[in-house]
Amino acid sequence: MLRAEPKAEIEALAEQGPVDFRIRQVERGDKAGIDYTTELHMELLGFGPMAQFGPQVIRETIYVTAINEGLLEVAIAEVNGRPAGFIAYTTDPHRFHSSLIRPHLFKVMRVMATALITQPGRLRYVPRAMKVVFSRDDLAENADKAGTEVVCFGVRPEYLTAEFVRKTKIRVGVKLLQHAANYFRQHNFDSTRMIVDADNTRALLFYQSLGGEMTACTFGGVPSYIVHMELDNLF
Repeated sequence: MLRAEPKAEIEALAEQGPVDFRIRQVERGDKAGIDYTTELHMELLGFGPMAQFGPQVIRETIYVTAINEGLLEVAIAEVNGRPAGFIAYTTDPHRFHSSLIRPHLFKVMRVMATALITQPGRLRYVPRAMKVVFSRDDLAENADKAGTEVVCFGVRPEYLTAEFVRKTKIRVGVKLLQHAANYFRQHNFDSTRMIVDADNTRALLFYQSLGGEMTACTFGGVPSYIVHMELDNLF
């Protein structure tokens, strides 16, 4: 996907007049939407335990399958037609991974095998990936009881700058969270959670600024926080 240089793109906003901002839902069979989501995930969350196996694993074993099965909702924020960020969220966080993997085990194994054969060095990421799957099941018993979760969430850096917010009055991250919150409310939930690595200071400060409450935990073998948020705080 071709994009303008970030600085030039932001500077051009001042000359374009009102910004065209929208959030579009990625539906089943939306190949372009899934491609954009995969690209955003790899660009913004490429450090994650599953992303380290490559974009094909993210695309085929997570987004294609989860969207088709109704396990995950995904939305993309667009600024003047360009993807600026994305959010993936669910109303079944405690069984998300197991519900995703078990019925599609053959597909998961095939895609993972391809990823490992093409780059054998990825084998070192397998233990943490397995821990992430089982850690989610453990959280259902021992930690936050929220019925919803923001599973993946990211905004391209150029849309987080003070300059962009000043020129557009748009906080892309807040808009995406509000979009997910509306979905949760429609399904009769009043709170949500996020699981954030303890060293992801920027994300933790962002959630804290919106009223998120932090609970320390270990997730996937890594020190983390469960961020619990009342949906009313997002409006």
